[in-house]
Amino acid sequence: MTDDEKAARLDAFFDMFDSVEDDISELVSDENEKPLEIGGYECLIIAFSNLSFYCKDAGILLNQIEEQYNAVKLSQSKEGFSALTNNESMDGSNEIINFFKVLEQVEDNYLTLEKRSKKSGEGFDEWSCVLIMYSHLRDYCDKEEVDFTMLQKEISRLHKEMDEDNSL
Repeated sequence: MTDDEKAARLDAFFDMFDSVEDDISELVSDENEKPLEIGGYECLIIAFSNLSFYCKDAGILLNQIEEQYNAVKLSQSKEGFSALTNNESMDGSNEIINFFKVLEQVEDNYLTLEKRSKKSGEGFDEWSCVLIMYSHLRDYCDKEEVDFTMLQKEISRLHKEMDEDNSL
């Protein structure tokens, strides 16, 4: 893959990442005729849905990301620290604010990785970005005690419905 292709894929990834925040903000905006009351679970659906669509289009298998996430978590637990995620305290009363804090943590990790990559010559690629986003979302599931398997089933059901609606 050429540098231009890598850059284009990263641009597409960051467009998707930005759309997560935009989608959530639009749903809860006072400018809507009827702003929706959503919580962290719905934010997770939006984020994982966007991420899975991106991965599908980019040819990245989410089960490979899950395997790498589990390997990193196992490695971190043996070493006694968490390198990918930030354990910033959450606001117990506002799930939307908490979710936006998670998105900020993801962005901070992207910036850190990009700076480190420039200094060390390591790759800054979409795979790393997907893993970082996935890791934060999975950790948020754990913190909020969200059943990840059920969440994925819900997203699959929604995607199936969307595919059916698009085929009409």
